[in-house]
Amino acid sequence: MNRMRKALVAISGGHFLVEWYAAFLPILVPVFRTRLGFSLGAAAALGASLPIVSGLVQTLFGLLSDHMQHANALIVTSSILSAVALALLPLARSFGWLLLIFTTIALSLAMFHPQAAADTSQLSSTNKGRFMSIFNFGGSMGSFVGSLVVIPLLGLLHLERFWILAIPGFALAIYQVFALPREQRTETRAANGSGGCMADSPAYKGYLMLVAAATLTAIVYNGVTILLPLLFQELGFLPSKAGIYLAIGSLAGAIANVIGAELSDHIGRRTINIIGATGLAFALLMFVLTGSTSIFWFPAMMFFGSCTLSSNIVFAHELVTNHRGLVSASIMGLSWGVGGLVVVLLGQWAQRTSILSSYRLLMGAAAAMVVVAFLLPTRHAIKAAFASVPAQEQG
Repeated sequence: MNRMRKALVAISGGHFLVEWYAAFLPILVPVFRTRLGFSLGAAAALGASLPIVSGLVQTLFGLLSDHMQHANALIVTSSILSAVALALLPLARSFGWLLLIFTTIALSLAMFHPQAAADTSQLSSTNKGRFMSIFNFGGSMGSFVGSLVVIPLLGLLHLERFWILAIPGFALAIYQVFALPREQRTETRAANGSGGCMADSPAYKGYLMLVAAATLTAIVYNGVTILLPLLFQELGFLPSKAGIYLAIGSLAGAIANVIGAELSDHIGRRTINIIGATGLAFALLMFVLTGSTSIFWFPAMMFFGSCTLSSNIVFAHELVTNHRGLVSASIMGLSWGVGGLVVVLLGQWAQRTSILSSYRLLMGAAAAMVVVAFLLPTRHAIKAAFASVPAQEQG
């Protein structure tokens, strides 16, 4: 296995691991809610703490990774940190301790994503969408497996022996130490630039529109997935039912991520955004109209909500060519952090009304998402914007 493939395995494997651990937590919220007795609003806030912390703090790690000499240490540390946090899950005897563990795993997500995405974007000069899709496929499959096996593992190991699940995290960290491209950071900073102002990019306005599109997608995606286990608990379903739904949704998202990234290299990244936004809005509408328990429309939402995950990271790098770590964090982190904050508000609304009414509110965000997708810049507009820079300098 050559160096590039080893690095890709280390990165995508790390993505699988941190998302695998993180996928356990939302499904365990109803279990801990029964054990510890906290409110529906607190349960929604607990589930939302993952995207809030990982999203908002990820921006800081994006800035840090752009200026670190050995930024791949963040990837290795994230594997270790998430493993330690999961091993401590049996010790959660109060809401405060549980929130601390959730926050720690969210911190490992924030630490991992910016540098991992920046490394992935530089592994190949061609087919960047395809490489980024492999990176995100690892994360999607981690969510799929985690959602599917957490309740069976709970029955097999019980919380007291969840520390066994931390062993793969430590093993992967050892592999990452040797497989990640440790010496590439200085060269890539010189080639791609971590200095200058992001706003100087001629396509900066398009980048801001892309951040808005990613944020609206995150609001809908987070709202639907975080509230689903709580909705099913209110309806009297077993926790495993929500796990099956989320697992199938993650699998659909993994497939969509690969398809969307591959198509974006050929038909354009704006086109994929329009397809994803329109499909997600329609699937959400049908999910709500059918009582928010449809096993068909839920994975359809996850499919269309995930088809731009990889392509939008590459899209952002095309719109702003410097500060790759920060740019990656804004698409994968800041947008999802804001989405998590909105879910906290939705949880408070659900506490006063119902979870189903919160789902109806999400349809407004879905409608706005469709409008923003059509406002994204085309390939021609981006080329024209960058081509005008030398002409202006010559003038």
